[in-house]
Amino acid sequence: MIKGERPQRPGVVTFSVVLMYIGGIAQILLGILTIFLRYTPEAQSGGIALPITLLGAGMILFGLLVIGLASGVARGSNAARRGATAVMLLGLVFAVLDLIIAGDGDWSAVISQSIATVAVLVPLWVGRGRRYFETR
Repeated sequence: MIKGERPQRPGVVTFSVVLMYIGGIAQILLGILTIFLRYTPEAQSGGIALPITLLGAGMILFGLLVIGLASGVARGSNAARRGATAVMLLGLVFAVLDLIIAGDGDWSAVISQSIATVAVLVPLWVGRGRRYFETR
């Protein structure tokens, strides 16, 4: 590598970035669908149209945050890597809280969030991904 040349991004980091983009886009689409729920008769009669709209808007903003973090990780930003770690772990905490609060015994959210967290974070903090961010 020539001095001043940027190191090539490892494939494992690209894999994490792609997963983050997919997650961010899915979050935006779910936010849009949530906003459409405000037009259901139950939401209109129950007076919950505004909270549903705000929830949907929050989901869209969260998806945009994930996409922004993915862009930063793709460029090799340590701050974006730490932010992605915080967001993924926070999502796991929320999935566990949902399991506890709902009390329905549905572990699917916890399992899927755990798999996503491991799939995104391990490549960023171990092996070639760690070395990529250390050189930046």
